[in-house]
Amino acid sequence: MDLFHFDWKTVPFRMIAFVIAFSLHEWAHAFVAWRLGDNTAKDEGRLTVNPIPHIDPFGLILILFGPFGWAKPVPINPLHFRGNKRLGIVYVSAAGPLINLVLGILFSVLYIVVGYSGALEGMTEKWAYAIKLTIEYCIIINSALFVFNLLPIAPLDGYKILRFLSPRSWDRFFYNYEVYGPWILLLLIFIPGISSTIFGIPLGFVIMWVQQAALKIVTLFV
Repeated sequence: MDLFHFDWKTVPFRMIAFVIAFSLHEWAHAFVAWRLGDNTAKDEGRLTVNPIPHIDPFGLILILFGPFGWAKPVPINPLHFRGNKRLGIVYVSAAGPLINLVLGILFSVLYIVVGYSGALEGMTEKWAYAIKLTIEYCIIINSALFVFNLLPIAPLDGYKILRFLSPRSWDRFFYNYEVYGPWILLLLIFIPGISSTIFGIPLGFVIMWVQQAALKIVTLFV
């Protein structure tokens, strides 16, 4: 399956997978911020796996036509964090991509279990195909969000992790760089060929690793 190839027939499965992925991603940000003492996201109704509060209409529409989309950023106030504020931002930022990695592994486990257990054999071919394709997209889109969000480009999580793990003396550089981050992202996403070239190789490695990790997990219980 090629994430960068658009096909109207796959839209429902892509959409389901994306909604699951971004709902858990944003919930993870909100949950870690709340655990660190910041109630900002909780007070705005973002400490939930319900996708509706997290939806950004334009970001949701984009996933219909390509491999990328986004949800509304979770609001946080690092001043409310207990302990080291900069490390708090790192923990909150890392939570989103990490939950996508975990989801990618879990859906890979599900894919293997479903395949070997014959759970879909009693269903019609149409329903079996729909379930199988949805699980496949859950693996790919969660892996893609893990890779994409760890890019060190503002305003992605990878940028925040890099910035707040760096010495304070670098803050001015990062502050000046932030202005160009969204434009760099737009170029990477929308210029033909760049997305598949830049993201395709690391995404392939992550998916392969996720599937291998899932296989090892399954073999522990077989």
